[in-house]
Amino acid sequence: MRTKDRPGFLDRAVQDVLEQTLADWQLVVVNDAGDPEQVTGVLDRYRHELGDRLTVVNNPVSHGMEAASNVGLANSRSEFVNVHDDDDTWQPRFLHETTGHLRDHPDELSVATRTLLVMERRQGPDWITYESFASWPELHAMHFVDFMRLNRMVPICLLYRRAVHDRIGPYAEDYRVIGDYVFHLRLLQAGPMGFIDHPLAHWHHRPAEVRDTTNANSMYALKGDHAEYDLRMRDQALKEWTNKNGLGLPLFISRELDQSTTQLEQRLDKVTRMLTELQGQLQATEEAAREACAANVARRAVRVARGYVTRAAGRITRRR
Repeated sequence: MRTKDRPGFLDRAVQDVLEQTLADWQLVVVNDAGDPEQVTGVLDRYRHELGDRLTVVNNPVSHGMEAASNVGLANSRSEFVNVHDDDDTWQPRFLHETTGHLRDHPDELSVATRTLLVMERRQGPDWITYESFASWPELHAMHFVDFMRLNRMVPICLLYRRAVHDRIGPYAEDYRVIGDYVFHLRLLQAGPMGFIDHPLAHWHHRPAEVRDTTNANSMYALKGDHAEYDLRMRDQALKEWTNKNGLGLPLFISRELDQSTTQLEQRLDKVTRMLTELQGQLQATEEAAREACAANVARRAVRVARGYVTRAAGRITRRR
């Protein structure tokens, strides 16, 4: 559990772990160069319940989120691992169902669960949920190909076998952000990932807190960094591939995509012109109907048709 100067979130997250129906766990709290007294103040409230299942590490200097995850790994000895960020939460049966799934499926290296995206905002000293909905509801399994364009899960919903680190190495500490995406790609490359298709994890969002660097989600407060590091990751992967296989295939794909895009734009131009002409014809028809005092039904039908065409033209123009 990575944390830094967020005692309110840490308190909620520790309660979240204590509410698990499975009690066989070890909690490693990595205070990443935050105020140690704040962490102590929270954990002291739960010392009796946590007992010897708690380990606390206070980093004197922060080397980033992925380095904090590696510190947590180094200070734990569990069979399975989850990175429980201090601002996210579980359903009480998360550990029970995910550990049971991996024991029932020895061929799978990891398992993810359906995740609810929880929107919250500050109200006085508290955080109030104002909306929640399923994250990526179209997914019903975890396939490597679905992760090529963007990351499709967050650490809170993932449980994996510790032994996988012997194959793919530790968390990538050279990534200030999107380190979880890098890890998920490596994990999916290494072997199959299971999926529990009902919500057991909550990914908390605070989009209004962009300027609050302590409580904001990094995807909002560090949006530019996310874009930059995503580009770096893809650039590095492309260089590694071309060093082994040459430039031929990427150059061919790039050219084909460029030609396809050009052809699509030309077709959209043609359709847009046709719709513009049709709009003009409908307008002329409507004016003629009005001048001829045609029946109200006819005028109304023309107006409805014109509205459809106008909206279609607008959608096509916006997509371009």
